[in-house]
Amino acid sequence: MKTRRLALLLLALLTLRAPGIPSEPVAAQEAETELFAARYDRAAQLYSKLLRDDPAWAPGYYGIVRALIGAHRAPEAYAAAAEGLQHAAESAEVYAAVGLAAYRRGDLPKAEAYFRKARQIDPNYAYALSGLASIYNSVSRFRTGQTLMAQAYCASPADPLLIAAYAEQLRRGEHIAALERALSIYDPATREARRLSAHIAVDKAAGDRKLEQLGSPYRVYDIELVQIGIAPRHSYGVGLRVRLNDKRPVLLILDTGASGISISTKAAEKAGLERLGGKSFEVGGIGDYKPQDAFTYLANAVAVGDLRFSNFLVEGFKTAKTDDYDGFIGTDVFHRFQVYIDFQKLRLTLVPNPNGQPLDDEPADASDTVPAGFSRAFRFWHALAVQTSVNQGPQHLFVVDSGAWGNLIDTGLAQGYTKVRRDHGSGLGGLQGPVDEVSRASRVSLVFAGFRQDNSDVLAASLEAMGDGLGVGIAGILGMPVLWQMKLTIDYRNGALRFEKAGVR
Repeated sequence: MKTRRLALLLLALLTLRAPGIPSEPVAAQEAETELFAARYDRAAQLYSKLLRDDPAWAPGYYGIVRALIGAHRAPEAYAAAAEGLQHAAESAEVYAAVGLAAYRRGDLPKAEAYFRKARQIDPNYAYALSGLASIYNSVSRFRTGQTLMAQAYCASPADPLLIAAYAEQLRRGEHIAALERALSIYDPATREARRLSAHIAVDKAAGDRKLEQLGSPYRVYDIELVQIGIAPRHSYGVGLRVRLNDKRPVLLILDTGASGISISTKAAEKAGLERLGGKSFEVGGIGDYKPQDAFTYLANAVAVGDLRFSNFLVEGFKTAKTDDYDGFIGTDVFHRFQVYIDFQKLRLTLVPNPNGQPLDDEPADASDTVPAGFSRAFRFWHALAVQTSVNQGPQHLFVVDSGAWGNLIDTGLAQGYTKVRRDHGSGLGGLQGPVDEVSRASRVSLVFAGFRQDNSDVLAASLEAMGDGLGVGIAGILGMPVLWQMKLTIDYRNGALRFEKAGVR
């Protein structure tokens, strides 16, 4: 009898699982393997099955939310995160999952709050740390973000996302070795593997060369801008004449929404640029066609007026060139300076930072408060965004984009504030060709950085693809209809933007 009771007790103990331990550990490991391999649809399928069997399994919610976001199925990720709050006990994993969903929505305050809750429960939970790192990076607190990301990597050293992020803190051989370790985990057929493979090839080809070095004195530069278009009311941008390898100048549109320099592959070869690595990667943007294949080139010299750089990386892809310009130059090319753009007077002025020293390559933290007269710029890769209110509603992230000929609002957001009607006549497109479904939102008032712009209508389109690319929800674009009226100052050191009415300094 005692033996039977003991056997029953042992059976009961074996069937009681500690929190966070799934009923099928082999299946849970398979789901994580698929997640790390960037086979996101398969990972989501496996996590979904495990959560149906055990809705209280908290780690599964972080896994499925990340998988669905990686698979560009953000609305499903939001629903999965909500289920985690409903079915699982308070845990670091669930709060990190909900924080990840809030970040993808573009709700940074909520995302930060959830990541902090996750860290309070488990100070060493990798995805609470990496989530907070993304928040700090968005407000130009890059040193703090780097520290948090290193801690996240130490907590989960088998995750290729964290390996690749940590690799950015390493030098030369160690950097490449870490990236190759991350690459070995990805499925070679995925876009993540292709992008990382191209990155490694470029790093190897660049060797010990110091890239994107300032080759002229660190002083004030006043550079003429070129109006792109017929007349101010018809213009859709401003450009710079840029010499690559001291060849004939090319006209590049000055784009606050882009990064670096991008030209057509034909123009890159005509300028005698060196193709690095030889592996292509995808570049995307607005449009419903497939992303473009791009290659990385090296320009020995880049000159903008009297300003010069050496060993500058240039992206080359077919659709960078249009009938009106030869490519793009992002304002982040001038990140060592404070950048002043007067769209009315067609002047770009670059002013050294107050201490007279250019920014180096080491990450630094912006101040907690922005300089007087400025607004916080939220940074997501190449994009600069400001908090913007639509028709006196809550604030949302709008990208400031001097490469956009019009303002744009996400259709889903617009439908919550005003009437939206289909527009079959307006042509809207970008790097990925035309947008199939374009609408117009009636009577849209935009309030941002102390300014208000009332619009009788604004073009509307889904910005889900942009959110997928940046990893964060974008509600709209402040384009040239706003910027033509402004002088814009970009302070990269402090992560801040200042808007001034044209003619006022």
